[in-house]
Order: sequence, then C-alpha cells, then structure tokens
Amino acid sequence: MMFDQNDPNQSNQEKPYGLHYPISGMDVIRVIAATLLILFAGFVVVSIVGYMYMAADGTPPTEEELTTMAEGGLASLPFGLKALAMVVQALLVVPAVYFLRKRDLSIRTYLRIHPVPTNLWMLSIGVGVTIGIIGDEISRIVNMFLPMPEDMLLGIEQLVQLNSVGDVLTMGLTVALIAPIGEELLFRGFFQRYFEAKRGVTSGVLTASAIFAAYHFNVYWLIPILLMATVMGAMAWRTESILPSIVVHATNNTASLVAANLMTDEPSWYSMGDHVSPLILLPAIILLVLFLRSFFRQAERLGLGGHGPHGDVGTRVNEVI
Repeated sequence: MMFDQNDPNQSNQEKPYGLHYPISGMDVIRVIAATLLILFAGFVVVSIVGYMYMAADGTPPTEEELTTMAEGGLASLPFGLKALAMVVQALLVVPAVYFLRKRDLSIRTYLRIHPVPTNLWMLSIGVGVTIGIIGDEISRIVNMFLPMPEDMLLGIEQLVQLNSVGDVLTMGLTVALIAPIGEELLFRGFFQRYFEAKRGVTSGVLTASAIFAAYHFNVYWLIPILLMATVMGAMAWRTESILPSIVVHATNNTASLVAANLMTDEPSWYSMGDHVSPLILLPAIILLVLFLRSFFRQAERLGLGGHGPHGDVGTRVNEVI
C-alpha cells in the first residue's frame, strides 16, 4: 500500500518520511552497536579458530603468519573457517531485520526491497563496471601520495585469490554476492532511509556513504568507496529500491575478483605507466554519465521512488514490475 500524506486513515507508523518517521536516532545507534558487536565477535571467533588451526601441529604460529592472517590472508585457512567468515558477513543485517520485526515495521519498506524494471538492472551493471574503472584510477592517484603498506596489499591480494572450489563457495560467494546484498540492505536501506527522512536527501546519502566507507576500515580506498557509495545511494533513493545498488556493488566486486584471478599481469591495453590508460578511463567516465542519466530519466518517467521533502513518493514504488 502506498502512503498518501493526505489520507487521515493512515497512522503515523505508516508514514515513511518526515517528522513521523517511526525510527529514532537512538534506534539507529542500537542497530549500529549490535552490528559492530556481531562484526567484532565474528573477528574474535575467526581469529581464535584460525590461531588454533595454525598451531594444530603443536608449534605456535610465527608473528609473520599471524600478521598475514590479520591482514586478510585467509587463503591458507580451511574451508570451515572461510565458511564461518561468510556466515558472519551474512549476519550483519540481522540486527536491522530484528528491530523492524520487533517494531512491526515493514521489512520491504524500510529496507527498500522493491522491484525495478529489467532495463534498470542492465544500466546498473554498466554503472558497476565503469565506476570500478574510475575508482581504480582514483586509488592509483591516492597511492602516489599515500602508498598502501606492502604487507597490507599482500594480505588483500591473498584474500581475493580463489585457489579451489571451496574458495569460490566461501570467499568468492561472500565478496561477489553476500556482502553486496547484506551491505546494501543495511546501508542504502536501513541507514540511508533514516538519514534521508531526518536530514534530507543529499545529507542522507552522504551520511550513509560516509558510514559505509568507515565500515571498510581502509583509508587508502576511502575516496573510491565514497564515490561508489554516493552513486549507489542516489540510485537507491531514485527508485526507492536497493536492487540497483546491489547490482552495482556485486558487479564491481565480481569484476575485481575476476581480474585478480584471471589476470596475473595487468594487460597492456588497460594501463599506461602507473595509471589506467586514457583510452579506457575517458570512455568509462563518459559511459558512467550516460548510464546514470538514462537510469534517472527512466526511473522518473516510471514514477519510481525519489521522495520529496514533504514525504511524497513515486506512484509505483510497491507495484510488481
């Protein structure tokens, strides 16, 4: 059912935006705290189990081995431990879902689980590919002034290496699918929707994007993460759906996985010195602008999402498309 701000029969609990938004700042803080607790508990459990596994032969792991594992070197650990890391990632959205159910609030509405047309899915794939290329170049520029430590870089490279079917079913599935779904439900759904209602669209998108960037605990990738998060936030707002942002997120992560595992050496056509080739970068920028322009125009024409300051929303937000 769509909310009609002029309908006196609809309760304040049903009003999705404005002063009567049924989620408070303290509620958001509680969800953030519970989410961080799950993340911390998962890290502790994985670390303890990983230490026990590495010391199974009776010899304590060396400092170098522990450092490698802490920085992402899960590649050497058993299938069960990688599966545990996958489960922890999937559990991050549980506090938000539990809160909504406890308050008897619509999970579909407050996590933005609404359908979008197929053509918007296809445009989202294009956005995911092009923004990944642009983000890569931004990372290279940042690296010129703030180089990532070699051991941290090595840990990340080990994390995304898929050396077995088990790796694909755990780390690969986590990076390419589970993380994009869970993080978009949480950040572009629960958090961003609250901040939009309380602070306005622009501030809401930027605030949720900043929290998303901080969650990744990587200052070296801060700018490209913020860029992608802001774009995904605008797409989620425009359609009142996290599905396009999930597609962008999953496409970007999958492309990174494929490149890391199939390209041992960077192809000559892609780079020029230490930067992305202008023959790749410039078309990516132009295509990103065109994809986003088409995405927003089509979403507006279909009347999807894009609520205004008075709580009005698109006319087809809850329709099955």
